[in-house]
Amino acid sequence: MRNFPRNERFALTTLFFTFGFFVMALAPRFPDLKANLGVTYGTFGTLVGVGTLGAFTALMTMGHIIHKVGTFPVLFGSTLSMITMFVIVANTSSPLLFLIANVVFGMSWASYHISVNTQSLHQQKLYGTNVLPFLHGMWTTGAVTTAILAAIIADFVDFKLHMNIVAAISAVVLLSTIWWMRHLCIPASEVHDEDGAIGFLEMIKSFRIDWTLTAAYMSILAVEVSVGDWGALFSRDVLGVSKGNAIYPYIVFMSAMIIGRIGFQRFMSGRDEIRVVKSFIIYGGIFFTGFISLTPIAMDYSTDLAFTLLLLGLFAGGLGSSFLGPYLFSFAAKRSPRPDSVALAELSATNTALTFLFKLGIAWIAETVGLVFALLIPGVFFFFVAFYIKRLLATTAKPAA
Repeated sequence: MRNFPRNERFALTTLFFTFGFFVMALAPRFPDLKANLGVTYGTFGTLVGVGTLGAFTALMTMGHIIHKVGTFPVLFGSTLSMITMFVIVANTSSPLLFLIANVVFGMSWASYHISVNTQSLHQQKLYGTNVLPFLHGMWTTGAVTTAILAAIIADFVDFKLHMNIVAAISAVVLLSTIWWMRHLCIPASEVHDEDGAIGFLEMIKSFRIDWTLTAAYMSILAVEVSVGDWGALFSRDVLGVSKGNAIYPYIVFMSAMIIGRIGFQRFMSGRDEIRVVKSFIIYGGIFFTGFISLTPIAMDYSTDLAFTLLLLGLFAGGLGSSFLGPYLFSFAAKRSPRPDSVALAELSATNTALTFLFKLGIAWIAETVGLVFALLIPGVFFFFVAFYIKRLLATTAKPAA
């Protein structure tokens, strides 16, 4: 086993942190983005949701491209495309141009995601060090950092100026780091399935859907998607808080996820795994739906009380769902007879397609019934996970091929 060089670890950390900081910069300022486009809730949700179609396309094809060209061209090219589309998305007032740019943006960030994880898996195997959990934690830290920055400056810094500065700084950091890493990047001849890059024909021929795992994973993903897309809009449009304060729901939710991911293994030690997992899910769902249900009632008495209840609900939801994304991800490999990389790609592609449909549904529920119901529906999904989790946890090894 070789020591993981500090400069290589720092480079990967920079790529993950900056990616989280950059790609999540828009979410806290969705009210400004919606106002910039001048569209309704339903139309806005549809325009945002369509970006997942681009991500799905990348998930189905990018492994094949990495096989052909290696990781460096994909990392560098996807970053250039991602930055360019981000600037267009943030600055245009044309829904049509936004739609086109958002699809390409989805393809770009998914391509970056696949290539940077492929490279990280390769480095992890090379040095025998399990670095991926730390790197994914740095992505979440970057996402929270950009939300905190947005909360501080949203009331006095123009939305477009904010996004353009984020894009410029991220472009310099990402491109210079990738260029420095070019000698470390996997050449095409050395990219294998076990590194996480899957050939297109292999994906199509062997594609399967594990509906039990997919239902459980999508139920939790629904909560994250809803808070990311609608939390700030609910705070701004329904509760009437300031631009800066409207970002706090997102910060609270993401911070709760970090706390859960850092502390879960310690809390699990010496306890019954199934009972602990179900408790997190059930209590998270109860408090998430309970506090958010009380929010519109509390508005009749105090906006501050209603906002506090919203934050408490989102903290409970973030804590309850915090570990389940990566936790359930691990079961994709255990339950599938095919290579781990294929199983993970299948789960990602399936849930990306389902996320698109879910985003459309939530957008038009927000349009026709209201934002309160749009946020409450994902809370019900916690209880679906509680139903599925015992079956999933019973799987301890791959079935025979």
